[in-house]
Amino acid sequence: MANAHMAWTRALERIAVVPHRWPSSPSSAVGWQLMALKSGHMAFLQVSPLTIKKAVEFLNTVQQDDGATYGYDVPGNGAGTSAVGLLCRMYLGWKKDHPALQRGVDRLAKMGPSKDLYFDYYATQILHHVEGDRWVSWNTRMRDMLVKEQAKKGHEAGSWYDGVDGGHGAHAAGRLYCTSLATMILEVYYRHLPIYGKGSVDEDFKE
Repeated sequence: MANAHMAWTRALERIAVVPHRWPSSPSSAVGWQLMALKSGHMAFLQVSPLTIKKAVEFLNTVQQDDGATYGYDVPGNGAGTSAVGLLCRMYLGWKKDHPALQRGVDRLAKMGPSKDLYFDYYATQILHHVEGDRWVSWNTRMRDMLVKEQAKKGHEAGSWYDGVDGGHGAHAAGRLYCTSLATMILEVYYRHLPIYGKGSVDEDFKE
């Protein structure tokens, strides 16, 4: 346990060195870092307030529509980048009824699920966290699509690629990448408690 705590602490310290470069970093990289920081924070590890402040500042530079959509490294409204940005805002303390968050969630819910598993991965987490009818509808369609597109024959059986290879990174990273994302999507509600449940919202990051 002590070794695990030390490893987590060192990882968070490593992430904390990065924020001075975030203004030139893509939103996708910031999204992965914030997920790690939130996990550490909820495990009662120390997260620097300066790190959180820099994350907020970065998101402000790539948002549009008051934060309902996000670009890659400039303001925009891409599907995947908007999903990343909105999930980051959730982790950074936006409440469930925040107007821009609700506009963004409505937009994502109408856009998918899609053949872009990168978008689907982030959007699935967002819909899971807000819960309600939008989540129920999304999860049903997402689950059915992944079951349908999972390879059924030969050495590829159990994996994903054909039919879900339409998005960010799929052609470059291939079947292992698509299979990893599909598996993580199906695990979302086993691995994550809704962020607006007690224990998440009570432990917001402090700037």
